[in-house]
Amino acid sequence: MGAIKQICGKELTRVVKDRKMLFSVFILPVLLMVVVINLISSLSSSMEKDVEAHAPVIYLQNAPKDFEGYLMEYNKESSIRMSEDREEIKSALREGEAELWIEFPENFSEQILSYQRGDDIPQIKVYYNPSEEYSSAAYEAVSGHILEQYRQNLLADRVDDMESLTVFTVNSDNPEMIIQDETKAGGKVLGRMLPYFVTILLFSGAMGIGTDMVAGEKERGTMASMLVAPIKRSSIVLGKVFALMIISGISSVIYVVSMFAFLPKLMGESGEGSAGLEFGFSPEQIVMMAFLLIAIAFLYSGIIVLISVFAKDVKEAGSFTMPIYMLILILGILTMFVTHNIKEWYYAVPFYNTSLALQRILTGEISMIQYGMTLGITLGLGAVLIAVIAKAFESEKVMSI
Repeated sequence: MGAIKQICGKELTRVVKDRKMLFSVFILPVLLMVVVINLISSLSSSMEKDVEAHAPVIYLQNAPKDFEGYLMEYNKESSIRMSEDREEIKSALREGEAELWIEFPENFSEQILSYQRGDDIPQIKVYYNPSEEYSSAAYEAVSGHILEQYRQNLLADRVDDMESLTVFTVNSDNPEMIIQDETKAGGKVLGRMLPYFVTILLFSGAMGIGTDMVAGEKERGTMASMLVAPIKRSSIVLGKVFALMIISGISSVIYVVSMFAFLPKLMGESGEGSAGLEFGFSPEQIVMMAFLLIAIAFLYSGIIVLISVFAKDVKEAGSFTMPIYMLILILGILTMFVTHNIKEWYYAVPFYNTSLALQRILTGEISMIQYGMTLGITLGLGAVLIAVIAKAFESEKVMSI
């Protein structure tokens, strides 16, 4: 036990004394995470403001004179153009030089005024380019609001009592229409991004240190002297794994605290529907998350050290680790799109189960069976990897690579 403690302390001291390594493992990932979230929020807000401020170019055909007033109410800077050349208008929409093309039927006003029961109902055609943000926004506003307002006003001219045509309304006076558990909803908001960021940053942080712990020492020649020292090789393995696990665990706590601190604020600023949400968690959720993060750090440490054992240098270890990193990246992304249709066996899939469990802990929807399955498989797989590493350390052929 003393040898394990000695090796673990040696590795921790090496990391603590290396300022560059401390910055790259504990500070840089948090800065990157905050910068990315801020950048996404800022760009999203900037894009919305740009779309709102844009003066749309709208082509009209056969439009009544009073309709232009409705368009100007939508945006006073709107550029209204008249053209009979359909191909010209289509080309303008394709090239993004115009946002909308509104085509009224000929003699539209006369058809409205002379309408009799059984007559064909006039159709207004609205054309737009969904691949252009300005065009999509203009279509949504005009088709969903302006034309509906225009229709209601024309209908009011035809019918004396508009109320008699209103069979029912939907949420016209219902300020309490949203019924949700704010804490659960807040957890769901965090759950979309937290598992992904934590698992990815945790693995990437451990990867840089872990590959140097074994492959780096083999490359520098210091591993050979350590192997001939009067220390059990299993103690060397456990000492290095525990050191990497401690570093990974501390970094994961920093990432989680940073996410809790910054994400709710940023979401509130970006108007992502987070108003009224609560981001508090019970002691049970915190404990469950803490133990799961320890298990994840244990598993990731085992994977990285195992790869380093079979690599001849740090560069080779990094190249061997990258496929595992990409797998974790993909599985982390998949958990961002899960629904309630989650089967029990999902919690038995390594790597995927940890991200899924983290997400469900945040929303309070995980059962003890699901949590126990995830924790057990993660720790069990980590223990198997440690056993394989210890066996590999006993092989002179492997350690002399």
